[in-house]
Amino acid sequence: MLSFIVRLARDFEQAHGFPPNQLLLNRQHAQHLINSFDSRYTFSAITELLQMNIFIDHDLIHPRVAWTELAAASLKRSSLNHGR
Repeated sequence: MLSFIVRLARDFEQAHGFPPNQLLLNRQHAQHLINSFDSRYTFSAITELLQMNIFIDHDLIHPRVAWTELAAASLKRSSLNHGR
């Protein structure tokens, strides 16, 4: 799952010239993503590592990435709070 998400993000950035800041997953995708990391990684740590806000959409069939200004502001505040 992680490699698929990285590929989605790369393709998005190549197409738009900037990286996505949102990752949309269904519950099963999210569990696969969490299982891609060892147990020391919390969901918050995974979000920070991917540099995308993660949203769960129960009706979503395939993972998607996107960019919104609201998510950009949220990620900027998060990085400021973590000393970046």
